[in-house]
Amino acid sequence: MKSAEAAIIYTIGTLAFLVFVIFLVLIVIEYRKRQLRHITEQLQLKHQYQNELLQTELEVQEQSFKYLSEEIHDNIAQTLSLAKIKMYKLAERIEDGKLKENLEISTDLVGNALNDLRNLSHVLNGGLIAKLLLKESIEKELNYISDAKDIRTQLSITGNTYELNPEKKLMIFRIIQEAVNNAIKHGSANEINITLNYQPGILNIEIEDNGKGFDLNSIENNKGLGLHNMYVRAKMLGGINIHSEKDKGTVITLNVHTND
Repeated sequence: MKSAEAAIIYTIGTLAFLVFVIFLVLIVIEYRKRQLRHITEQLQLKHQYQNELLQTELEVQEQSFKYLSEEIHDNIAQTLSLAKIKMYKLAERIEDGKLKENLEISTDLVGNALNDLRNLSHVLNGGLIAKLLLKESIEKELNYISDAKDIRTQLSITGNTYELNPEKKLMIFRIIQEAVNNAIKHGSANEINITLNYQPGILNIEIEDNGKGFDLNSIENNKGLGLHNMYVRAKMLGGINIHSEKDKGTVITLNVHTND
């Protein structure tokens, strides 16, 4: 009888210990769940805060571009247009052939500068870019580059094209614009090729130049050459990859998630 009582006591004690252990395990699991939930919430808040900062930075940039576009269009372009008219009228009154020819040449130069400024005003105006098709905006930028800088450019499109929302379209254009400017200003490129590859759910964009390239390792921690703006926008669109070698040009690949 005593052995039976001992067995019962042992069994009850063992069960009580197991219950206690299970209880402790459940407490630890719940604590870990709460800890992980807290970490996840903190990461989400951090991600949201970073996205808001990025969005604010982009909005400030677009406001600056808009101000410059309006300033060029409303003031500088108008002044040059008036100067062109006055020079044209003055040339009509001059009888000296050589002087008349020089003034007409100057009038043409002012006219060319006026056209360049108007093109520049258009590519700075985010509102206008958002209204155009992505293809049209890129073509306008490349035409401006070709005319003003005497650089060979080409735009290729593959896949079935589809329209993007205005925000994504504007960010894509700004990345392309920055890449082209970097290729010309820092890479001394004289040939730039852009490819848009439309696929279901994703748009792959490749920007290739024949410039002198640069060392990616030297700017990894300090994104120079205007790359910071490209990374900021690309982070909100999908992803970006930059391959560059000195004296071998640069290839920038942008992957845009179009279903978001």
